[in-house]
Amino acid sequence: MADTEYKRLAESRLDELQILPVNDLATRLQRGRTADEWPPYVSAEHDLEKARIITLIPRPEPRPRLKVGSGMFSFEDDHPSAERMSLVFEAVDLSARHIMPWHAYPWRDAGRHTHEQLDAGAKPLIELIGLLPRVKAIVAHGEEAQYVAGRLSSPDLARTLLRDRGIHVFAARSTSPSAWALDDDATAAALRTMREVYRQAMVHVKLKPREESGRRRRRTSAK
Repeated sequence: MADTEYKRLAESRLDELQILPVNDLATRLQRGRTADEWPPYVSAEHDLEKARIITLIPRPEPRPRLKVGSGMFSFEDDHPSAERMSLVFEAVDLSARHIMPWHAYPWRDAGRHTHEQLDAGAKPLIELIGLLPRVKAIVAHGEEAQYVAGRLSSPDLARTLLRDRGIHVFAARSTSPSAWALDDDATAAALRTMREVYRQAMVHVKLKPREESGRRRRRTSAK
């Protein structure tokens, strides 16, 4: 997204059919919010009909002033977290069309969130799942994302949504920069663990991940 022409092309594709309903949801979530709080749109390399895994990260990065950042949710963004996740997906051979990225709290906001705020974030996630017929896994990055994903099992909010859809929640390390303030050995270990989480999610949704050895994992172990 640091490339002006690439960003322009990505912006021109936000209303393509494979992502338009998701971005319509983002537009609805803008109502009553100031422009610097707006949820980012999801880039068109993701596909609501083909997505099998929701990558749930805590929240959009806050913007100190308007027109800063791409305004899109893309793992091609010019940001260390996006670059790290892209490398994880490349290592396990998980394509963008099989991932739907989303935020546990989809509005831009700094600091930790209250349970009341995170409960508000669970409702758009329920709407998103309704748009994704093939999703069977949520990889929840960090405590806030795991809390929101856990709310989908709450009778007062979602009843039996996860069970009815056969969706399994996988816990993973947060994508926030503070979670990666590690030395080189610890970073390498954390990345190996994250890659393994995604391999498990891929097997659950009947995709074949690439192992650390470069071989393919067999799908016979899928749930």
